[in-house]
Amino acid sequence: MPRTHGSVTIDDVARHVGVAKGTVSRVLNNYTDISEETRKRILKAVRDLGYQPSATARNLKRGRQDTLGIVIPVGHGSGADPFLSEFIDGIARALDELGLDLLVTTAHSREHMIETLKRLIARRKVDGFIVTRTGVNDPRIAYLTEQNFPFVAHGRTGDPSGYAWFDIDNEAAFADGVRHIYSLGHERIGLVGGTLELNFSLQRRNGYRQGLEALGVPHDPSLESLQALSEKGGFAGAEALLSLDNPPTALLCVTDALAIGAVQFCRKYGLKAGSDVTIIGYDGLPVGEYLDPPLTTFSQSAQEAGGRVARMLIDVLDGKEPTSLQALAKATLIRRASDGAPSMTPEALSRLLRNRLNQQPHSGK
Repeated sequence: MPRTHGSVTIDDVARHVGVAKGTVSRVLNNYTDISEETRKRILKAVRDLGYQPSATARNLKRGRQDTLGIVIPVGHGSGADPFLSEFIDGIARALDELGLDLLVTTAHSREHMIETLKRLIARRKVDGFIVTRTGVNDPRIAYLTEQNFPFVAHGRTGDPSGYAWFDIDNEAAFADGVRHIYSLGHERIGLVGGTLELNFSLQRRNGYRQGLEALGVPHDPSLESLQALSEKGGFAGAEALLSLDNPPTALLCVTDALAIGAVQFCRKYGLKAGSDVTIIGYDGLPVGEYLDPPLTTFSQSAQEAGGRVARMLIDVLDGKEPTSLQALAKATLIRRASDGAPSMTPEALSRLLRNRLNQQPHSGK
């Protein structure tokens, strides 16, 4: 029968699994030289026995709060993006395995963001921060660097040197997206993007343009629509682009939330995503699999990203040089049913949508 919480030791976990004490310690401190099977057995034993890693066992410094912080920017649609909830869930799961806590709060402006960081640091509420939705010029990173306060960024800024970060190669993904759509037979390819103050949005816009240039397809500025990062923004972006006299027959969307909104616009006016209009998102959110039609998307696994960033911040707290903790990963295209060969020309698509708009006045959703 397991001991009560707090009385279980690392030796108990090691004996239960049948491994050395040092192996348990390495798993709890997130070393990567332990097999995945052994790691899972040890973490299961930790949960089953009710072992609570002590500050010493985790090699944490005296005076730590055993709490990491994340301040979520809200407004301009970012707070409505479901990617963030998946990302935070990944952070919380990773920290729970190590007996650490996560403090989540929000800020409604850049100024409020810095005020919140200052308050949490002054009150010693957290040991370090995870910074997400990074801007091209991000005052949070500048402030935390100036204060020499531990943090890891999910995403980069215009200058990615000098701090720890984990990011996806956004430019490569969107260049690949353009090539994929072009290979299906589309020549008019639209971009539903977000504010270019956000670095990932700028990178994906740049990748879209790079993909066009590599194919020798002239860039048409009218085929880019920048919107709030929400389903409502995706609806508005699809409306703006597909209502053109010479519309795109495919939409490459900066997030899944935007893509979902674009699918909603098509459904409202009798257009079928995947046949009448190709729509591709970016995030790989689970909800995309259950859309009608299921959403083709670039996957970056928000949960895995959250867990990885959390573990990187623990490494920073344990004394690793932040600049040695910089990682760039690739996104993977998951093909479902919202992409396909064009079924009509841009001119035919324009006529069809114009007739349906006249028959069914839209609500301005």
